[in-house]
Amino acid sequence: MELPIVAVPAYIEELSTEFADLFTQERLFNQFKRLMTAFPIAEKCTIAHMNGLFTEHTNQSNLNRFVTTSNWDMDELNRRRFRIINEIEGDGAVIIDDYLVEKYGEEIYGVDWHYDHSTGKKVWGVQIADCILSGKGIFPLLSTVYIKEKSKWINDDDPFKTKIEIQKEHLTYLVKMGLGFSYVAMDCWYFCKDMTDHIEGLGKDWIAEAKSNRLVWYHGKWISLQDLALMMFKKYNFRVVNIGNDKYHMKAFTVKMKDMGAVRLLVSLNKHGNFKFYVSNRTDWNETAMAKHYCPRWDIEVWHREGKGNYGIEDCLLRSRRRVEMYSTLSSLAANFLEISSMLSPVYASLIKQGCTPEMKHRWVAAELVGKLIMYVGGICNTEVRKIMGGLLCPYKSTMGKREAS
Repeated sequence: MELPIVAVPAYIEELSTEFADLFTQERLFNQFKRLMTAFPIAEKCTIAHMNGLFTEHTNQSNLNRFVTTSNWDMDELNRRRFRIINEIEGDGAVIIDDYLVEKYGEEIYGVDWHYDHSTGKKVWGVQIADCILSGKGIFPLLSTVYIKEKSKWINDDDPFKTKIEIQKEHLTYLVKMGLGFSYVAMDCWYFCKDMTDHIEGLGKDWIAEAKSNRLVWYHGKWISLQDLALMMFKKYNFRVVNIGNDKYHMKAFTVKMKDMGAVRLLVSLNKHGNFKFYVSNRTDWNETAMAKHYCPRWDIEVWHREGKGNYGIEDCLLRSRRRVEMYSTLSSLAANFLEISSMLSPVYASLIKQGCTPEMKHRWVAAELVGKLIMYVGGICNTEVRKIMGGLLCPYKSTMGKREAS
């Protein structure tokens, strides 16, 4: 059962001050703080549900208007949150990827049939191209719904863009907004000349997984990475590299790759006898450096699981690109707030010792809310207690009856 929220947590109050002047009215700023509070702890991240968590709330339409129609400056909000992230991290890796979210209904923005490679079936839902910053923490940054070329959602204001074009725009925007990062990590789907040229044009390095059928020049002919690996494993002693509890045999080479030019290639053999291939523009990186710089790629998978479960990705039912962008920006900022505050907290060492999982961070927030609830109940009358009981028993009260004033 969710706790009724009687007050905004201290970390939200503190971090929100950086954004206060973006909102023209105090009530809008209060709605902003409520969303930052509700996103990490709500069991459902619909506007109505998050609004109903607060013992003192108005009709959910007020919060809905804040998310969908208010005129706060999204670019300036992003510029400020990236500045705060820079102060915490200083540097990091931007990870790009995409994922599918199943949906029900035909009016949700971007819904279509998409092929799910994990199941081998088509899924009705939305496909989202996104990126995170991976460093000491994991910080979701930007999310864009991918619209298929012949979709009903394509129009003059919302033209077709490939996922590679979307991610190139993301990276350009991150540099423009001043986010500090030194390289980009990506899987084999995004590994192409168009993408790597764009990244290098932004002054950043890159590392990517490569498919085994990519061709490299060897002894006067083009051969596949798989064939090269088989020959190199027989010819050279591969270095043993420990990653977590697993051991890998690795060897790095500088090779000429078709359509790419000179690149650094890492050949990795796992305990099951399978080769994996990783490529970078950094020809000075050895086996350990290549492995170290690619490993953060998996942090985006952590965010996808957490985002679907805790930050409303599955619950977002909005019907326009602009509204989805505003919702996802606020959702990712709420995740950034929690990540930053947990890293600055005196109990961070304890969180690290216990794995610093998303669940542990959410429990940390819940513990503060329990403390506020206890203090609140200790000094209030029976009427206020009944409000708390009402919040527990009827969380959707704000959607019923007459519309209340903001």
